[in-house]
Amino acid sequence: MQPSPAAARRHAAIALAVAASAYLGSLYVLQRLPGASLADPLFLLGVIGLAFPALAWALTRKPRHPPRAQGRSRLPGVLIYLAVFSLLILGWGFSALNEAVPEDPAQSLAKLALKLLTMVLLPAWLFLRLRERDPAPFGARRLWLVFMPMSLAYLAMQAVFGRGLMSLSQLAPAAITLLWAIPLCWVWQTLEAGLCEEFLFRRVLQEQLALATGSQVAAVAWASLLFGLAHAPGLYLRGASLLEGVAEPTPGWAVAYSIAMIAPAGVAFGVLWARTRSLWLIVPLHGMVDLIPQLAPFIREWTGAA
Repeated sequence: MQPSPAAARRHAAIALAVAASAYLGSLYVLQRLPGASLADPLFLLGVIGLAFPALAWALTRKPRHPPRAQGRSRLPGVLIYLAVFSLLILGWGFSALNEAVPEDPAQSLAKLALKLLTMVLLPAWLFLRLRERDPAPFGARRLWLVFMPMSLAYLAMQAVFGRGLMSLSQLAPAAITLLWAIPLCWVWQTLEAGLCEEFLFRRVLQEQLALATGSQVAAVAWASLLFGLAHAPGLYLRGASLLEGVAEPTPGWAVAYSIAMIAPAGVAFGVLWARTRSLWLIVPLHGMVDLIPQLAPFIREWTGAA
C-alpha cells in the first residue's frame, strides 16, 4: 500500500531533517582536523548540492506523463544488500582485487567485471521484477535537451574547479592520443561509473525508497545520503584517504567526509531520475561528469605512460 499524502510529507520532512543534521555534524567533525577549511565542502554544497539540482529540476519541468513509483517495496532487502556491498566490495573486495591483479589494463577490466556483477546484475536479479512500464515522461528529443546543458555545466565546472586538466597537462599526451582517449574514456566511465552507480543507487535504491515513503523528496534525500555513506568503508579501509591528505583516517572522518564531500553529488542525479526515470539520460551524463577527472588516469592505465 502506498503511503498517504500526509505520510509522504512527513517522510520528506524527516529525510530532509536527518540529511541536514548529518551534514552539519559532518562539517563539525571535519573542521576539527588540523588545517581544516570549510570552504571546499560549502562550495560543493552550493554548486553540486544546490545549483546543479536546481538546473536539473528546471530542465525537466512539465513532463508529458508525470512518473510515479510502482510495485511493492523491497527496501529492507535493498538496504541489507547495500550494507554488505559497501563493507565487502567497496571496503575489502577492491583491495583484494588490486593485490590479485596488480597490472593495468587487466586490473581495470577486473574491476569493471566486479562492479557489473555486484552493482547491476545481482541487484537486478534480486530486486527487480518485470512489469508493465509507465509511458515515458520525456521523449528522446527532450532528453537530449536535458543531457546537453547538464553535460556542458558539469564539464565547465570540472574544467574550472577540478584538477583533471592540470593532471592532463602534466601528462602532456600527444594529440593523436587524445583523439582516441577522450571518446573511449567517456564510454569507459559511462559503463564503470555511470551504469554501475546509477543502476544501484537510483534505479534500485532510490526507487525502493520512493515506494516505501511515497515521497520523491524523501527518496532523493535518503538515496544521496546513503550514496555518500557507501563510500565510507573504502575511504577508511582502502587508503583512499591519502588522496585527500589524511594519512591516518578514523571511522568518524570517513563517515563525515562521505557525507559532506560525496553525498551532495547524488542530489542532481536523484532529481533527474525522479523526474525522468531514464537510465539513458543519467548513465551517460555520469560518464561525462567523470570524463575530465579520469582522462589522465585512463591514458596512463591503457598506455603505460608515466
